[in-house]
Amino acid sequence: MTSYTTKQDAIQAEIIDVIEASGVATADEYDIDAIADQVLTSEGTGVEYRIIVDEAVDFWAVVEAAAK
Repeated sequence: MTSYTTKQDAIQAEIIDVIEASGVATADEYDIDAIADQVLTSEGTGVEYRIIVDEAVDFWAVVEAAAK
């Protein structure tokens, strides 16, 4: 599982890039901060961010719920 040193890096790689790569939607169509609150977690003394959903279905359910 990939960890990121900044929340913005995690958002870019695990949310925005995934949405954009889908070819179906653009990140501008969703509340990215709301998605991040649901699918990212921070851990460790140095604070590392990582995705917490295990299946693509869960991720896309969160994304759909955050549609603008």
